Amino acid sequence: MTETRGRQLLPGQTSRVHVYDVETRTGRLVFASDTVLVEAPNVLEADTLVLNADGDLWLLPVPGAGTVLDETALVPVPMPGVPEINNDHVLEPSGQSVVVSGRDGELYRVPLPAGGPGIRITDTSAALPTVRKYYLHGIAPDGSALAAIVGERSPEGVWTTDVALVDPATGVTTFRTRDAHPDDGCAWTPDGGTLLFNTERFTPGTAQLAALRDGSTDPVQITGDERVNWFPHVSPDGAHLLYLSYEPGVHGHPADHRVELRLLPGVLARGARIAVVPETLVVLDGGQGTVNVPPWAPDSSWFAYCDYPVAAG
Repeated sequence: MTETRGRQLLPGQTSRVHVYDVETRTGRLVFASDTVLVEAPNVLEADTLVLNADGDLWLLPVPGAGTVLDETALVPVPMPGVPEINNDHVLEPSGQSVVVSGRDGELYRVPLPAGGPGIRITDTSAALPTVRKYYLHGIAPDGSALAAIVGERSPEGVWTTDVALVDPATGVTTFRTRDAHPDDGCAWTPDGGTLLFNTERFTPGTAQLAALRDGSTDPVQITGDERVNWFPHVSPDGAHLLYLSYEPGVHGHPADHRVELRLLPGVLARGARIAVVPETLVVLDGGQGTVNVPPWAPDSSWFAYCDYPVAAG
């Protein structure tokens, strides 16, 4: 029997990929499958997306208007030496490689677009008082560091999640947050001067977006409403801050919820304090897998996202 890898579709569920034009505020469907669940799109270049499905990495060509592709259009990225991956994968600035998060808790570098043997960056086998796992969410604009959420389980069985920087050459880890508040979804601003992430430090049990400037140890709160807000992604031109918003009371970032993709001015990520109401761009069935990693096109004119509707009845 073949072992099932990765998240699978529910009965009657469809996995879809959309691209959304920010100027016209319109989206279009580019992929749909009722057999393969794809997640977490990166934009390799204007005509190619990077996704994961079935525990592996795939390329998807972006079709022209009016064309919707299916699973036969997915191009596998061979990754010898890399175990099953989750949906935390981020392109390096050169576009010639991607760093993926293995289910074993390690980070691996894989060449693109052709694929090739994975090079392990982290090493969780070292003698530590805790069990450690890495979940990648961002890479510095100059490629000098990886922004990862590090989960650690103490000998008492308590899990914490903190923002950390990982040297991509040595695997040396430097923590930027180190406390009992759950953090996740870290990413850089385009200038490399600020880390964005979601955290429960401001409202226990409810994730809100925060910004942490270089040299600072005090995150600045960005969102503060009753909703549960995850995965901040600033457009490459710095103009827009996209994020995923759950209904009040949700814990974590589960799949199969009615969620919103929301937009704020990018200046909020750089510390500007202005009163602004978030704009809801899309209401969809999704959550986990929708925009876990940076989904913006290089020219900031569009982004990609996934949803997972279930047929009525």
